[in-house]
Amino acid sequence: HNGRGMEAPVAAALGKLDAFNLFDPFWMDPEYDLWYKLLNCGIHLPASTGTDWFVCSNNRVYVQTEDDFSYASWLDGMKAGRTFITNGPAIDLKLNGQPMGDTVEFDNGNPLEAQINFSSFYPIERAELVVDGQIVQHWQWPEGRREGEIRHGFNTEHDGWVTARLWGDSRDSFDQAIYAHSSPVYFCCGRPSARREAAARFFLNSIDESLKWIDSYGRYNNDQQREDVKDLFRRGREAYTVLTA
Repeated sequence: HNGRGMEAPVAAALGKLDAFNLFDPFWMDPEYDLWYKLLNCGIHLPASTGTDWFVCSNNRVYVQTEDDFSYASWLDGMKAGRTFITNGPAIDLKLNGQPMGDTVEFDNGNPLEAQINFSSFYPIERAELVVDGQIVQHWQWPEGRREGEIRHGFNTEHDGWVTARLWGDSRDSFDQAIYAHSSPVYFCCGRPSARREAAARFFLNSIDESLKWIDSYGRYNNDQQREDVKDLFRRGREAYTVLTA
């Protein structure tokens, strides 16, 4: 299942999401901020996209399949996190040689190296490496590049994740800026992310507000249906409470 919107944190905490739907139909900072916070909670969620409104975007998710190209292998690749989302450019990310969706185990303090490869019909003017939701390296090419391989090393003392994203000044046929975003590669040294508690508290506050909305404004067929929804939100809240300990 793809997640999107404020109900997604509850489903993600309960293990009901296989990926997170983004860039549909265009870049929206709140959606990416939500996804990054879920990743900071230690929840592994690949990037996905698409549109059910064909008049507004060219966005697609691409999946690396390990065996034959089939519906089953495509789903396996999606669940494994071997995806990138794009309206044109192709992007690939590796960390210490391991692909998107993998977890790199490392000793505390040892350097990590990210490798980004990209190819695009339209020129790419900017690339960014994002670690735990923060841009740690930025590349800019005023004349644009249609393909490239770039690397960046970084140090960390906590578990976390890394992704890469591209930007271009050209526009697609729906007048959207050229764009691509990889799924994460995760890294682990046995110390939880320093951003985990703040992210979990954000979701606790959001769930509390949602519970108030369910009681005050939510419309349901009967009281039992309302209580069933509230129970799901309460279970999600319990999962995030554990992450603040």
